[in-house]
Amino acid sequence: METSYFLGANTADGFFSLYSGFCRGGGEYLRIVKGGPGTGKSGFMRALGREAVRRGYDVELVRCSGDPGSLDGLYIPALGLGWVDGTAPHVSEPGVFGADGDYVNLGQFCRTPLSPADASRARALNAAYKERYARAYALLDAGEKIEAALVPPDCGDRTAERAEAVLRALVDRIAPPCGRPGTLSRRFAGAVSCEGIVRDASSLASCRLIYVCEDGCGLAAGALAAARDEALARGQRVVELLSPLDGRSAEGVVLGELSAAFVRAAPQQGGQKKVALDRLCGSLDEIKERRRQLRTARRERTRCTEAACALLREAKALHDELEAICRPYMDFPSLDAFTAKELARVFAS
Repeated sequence: METSYFLGANTADGFFSLYSGFCRGGGEYLRIVKGGPGTGKSGFMRALGREAVRRGYDVELVRCSGDPGSLDGLYIPALGLGWVDGTAPHVSEPGVFGADGDYVNLGQFCRTPLSPADASRARALNAAYKERYARAYALLDAGEKIEAALVPPDCGDRTAERAEAVLRALVDRIAPPCGRPGTLSRRFAGAVSCEGIVRDASSLASCRLIYVCEDGCGLAAGALAAARDEALARGQRVVELLSPLDGRSAEGVVLGELSAAFVRAAPQQGGQKKVALDRLCGSLDEIKERRRQLRTARRERTRCTEAACALLREAKALHDELEAICRPYMDFPSLDAFTAKELARVFAS
């Protein structure tokens, strides 16, 4: 089975990374892939992923938050092996070189330095690319501030506690205590990217039961955090899906061993049950008014987010130009031979 997700997010606070927890467990080994634009990092990892799937392994693909069509990481759980793009903005290093990780240098197949003309153009493109990202982050920050200014006062501590109790009770119903410590891994539920706001639901694909929590009144994030804590206390292996907009608030909690999940929103599939959190917020008129105010606030934030995505599209076009400059300097036959050697080494058994 192939699962994909994001470990980076473009947020109001800039780039938010979860890469520090990727393939860092006991007995795991992380290979950090280095190389400039156009040196084949994504293609190298895709080749490994395709071969792993062909051989029947489950694989996890880490998509690039700025360009979801590109790959930033690959993990093969059965082998305890991972590869990650170790270049900015998510620079990575081994914990102990040779013991739990090392490097893959694809830059060795690029004939550097670039010609003076290409080097000058590459510097200009790189500066323009970074400038687009800085403006995109400023827009995301503005959107967050606008939403915060427009959001009505919260429903109060007692209402929030009741919403949390609802989800804790659901976890209690489906998750018996396991008699072991719970484990938590985090990933993003999507990305603010050159393709717009992209959602990745593959983490939910194996879930036969999905509780979809109403969020018209803004109670879902706190309730989902309570569900996470309850599941951890019961010894469950929990995957928390975080908002790609702020990098902090919960959008989902997946209990893989139980094939169950709690989410704010989900693609239509079998086994979904609605959790009516909005009903806790008072009379029907009060609920309608709070929903209206929150819709207005979220709509204004969405406008800023869409403008940020337009800048990320411009950044992607600039990066494509940068790759095009570097590509003629690449020795692709040698890279192909190196990739074949790595495939043989990894799958020798």
